[in-house]
Amino acid sequence: MASIIREIAPTSVYTIATGGYCWYPQYISAKNSLTARADPDKIEIRRELKEQAQWATNVIIATDSDPSGDFIAWSVARYLKRSAIRRGVIQNLSKPGIIQMLDDVREVDIGFLESRLKNLFLIQTEWTRQKSLPEKELAGLAAVFGTPGEFTHFLDENNRLFKCSSPVFCAPDEWIPVNRSSENQYRIIEPLSTFNLIEKAVGQSITAEYNEAQVLLQRLYQTILPNSRQSLISYPRSSANTFYGQTWENFRSQFIRASLPGELKPIFLQETAPIEEPHESIHPLNLAETPETVSGEMLKSLGDLYSLIYDHTLSSIKMPEMLGCSYENDLHPEVYYYSDAEDTSDSQNLTLRPCLTVSDLGKKLFELGIIKPSNFGEKIDKWIAGKWISEEKSVVLAQNQAKTLGNRAAHFKKIFVDLKSVESRNSLSPETVRGILTS
Repeated sequence: MASIIREIAPTSVYTIATGGYCWYPQYISAKNSLTARADPDKIEIRRELKEQAQWATNVIIATDSDPSGDFIAWSVARYLKRSAIRRGVIQNLSKPGIIQMLDDVREVDIGFLESRLKNLFLIQTEWTRQKSLPEKELAGLAAVFGTPGEFTHFLDENNRLFKCSSPVFCAPDEWIPVNRSSENQYRIIEPLSTFNLIEKAVGQSITAEYNEAQVLLQRLYQTILPNSRQSLISYPRSSANTFYGQTWENFRSQFIRASLPGELKPIFLQETAPIEEPHESIHPLNLAETPETVSGEMLKSLGDLYSLIYDHTLSSIKMPEMLGCSYENDLHPEVYYYSDAEDTSDSQNLTLRPCLTVSDLGKKLFELGIIKPSNFGEKIDKWIAGKWISEEKSVVLAQNQAKTLGNRAAHFKKIFVDLKSVESRNSLSPETVRGILTS
């Protein structure tokens, strides 16, 4: 990525890749303090950082907005001892994307970063000391599978998968009777988050495993077309299912120039991501770069993944298609249910039960602060291999330990919600964390 940025950034920008951690975090629980231990193999990188920072008007750190990225930002700022360190968010590896990042940089609050990092280490340390608690990820899975919540996917008596037009709050073992609707309804296609995309890549057999899909997605993000020297997709680690307002404007102009078939959604149907959202949904940077026009410039697997992103994005920004069949429930008259399978069209009455798809599970665990989009594929593969969950046709079920912990699910969920509410405090005490964990 650094070499790509060097090629496309203004000549006044000097780019250095840290190669991950130049320092490793050291948390001293007895003092609730955080320090950094230098990696002996990266002396030259640290020397280059210091030398270039002496000449720089601005020092900009452009790491992920996850704990690892926060620690790299904090450790670099601490090492350089600059009064003002700025942070930028890279949305895509194109020249306009890098210029936009440079225009939007913000000063880093080093004190806030340190407090938040210390809090995360404190929470993890205190969690491991509680012998009554299982592994944090295992508790998270039990909490998600075993408590009421908002569901967007359901299975009927024959295990056919249904979607609903908006989330429905219900218990995980609740059955919902639905009747065929007489109204015309439309298929809802949301833009792609990392969770959605990784699920679809495996579902369409582009990759066999979820982490393989995540690695391939990163490779596609870093792919530059050899002829045009253009990158193809936006930032690949996102929890968002919306686009920025400027992206919608870009889509409109690209759609018209490329003379693409169909009609774009009008403004009142466009869900727009707030400007404070660190990353928007994954999408092609240029709709004129169709899968057919770029297929000869990359490996087939990358081309297949780009085709998935391109086709799905096009469907998500165009006027939705009308459904041939939909269902409704008297208790939720504003919500309708539908399936992509054609064999449900003759059924007048169905009974549906909530379920979780791979992407649903990722979103719920992200909301509880248990995973990040950047490590989602790796975690899913780990949990399947460890028999904590099973997966079939994108639907996931709790297995073994995650299933047997179901009677404590509500307790675990309360812990995660309470921890989430305090993790950004300026002065979080061990006593407060222990109180939450033992409540």
